[in-house]
Amino acid sequence: MKSSPFSDTRLSAISAGFVAVLVGVASSAAIVFEAARAAGASEAMITSWIGALGLGMGITCIAFSWYYRAPVITAWSTPGAALLATSLSGIPIVLLRLAPC
Repeated sequence: MKSSPFSDTRLSAISAGFVAVLVGVASSAAIVFEAARAAGASEAMITSWIGALGLGMGITCIAFSWYYRAPVITAWSTPGAALLATSLSGIPIVLLRLAPC
């Protein structure tokens, strides 16, 4: 018997999820900002990077949690962000826009 996806919407469950996401994002956000600055990104581009990361993580968290019927949190890689911060220095941002994903 499947339970409703909204069966556990207690305040404690919602606040625990919020704190987990807040800590996950805040722990690496400064490194992502530095990676973008090292690449020469403008403030608008940095905002776009953070927005895209947040949207992507939000969609995957909701989708995986709904599919597996268990709390799933996706996050970016702190070591990966640190690698970007150190390796993007000197690479023009135009080349990053043209790079295939």
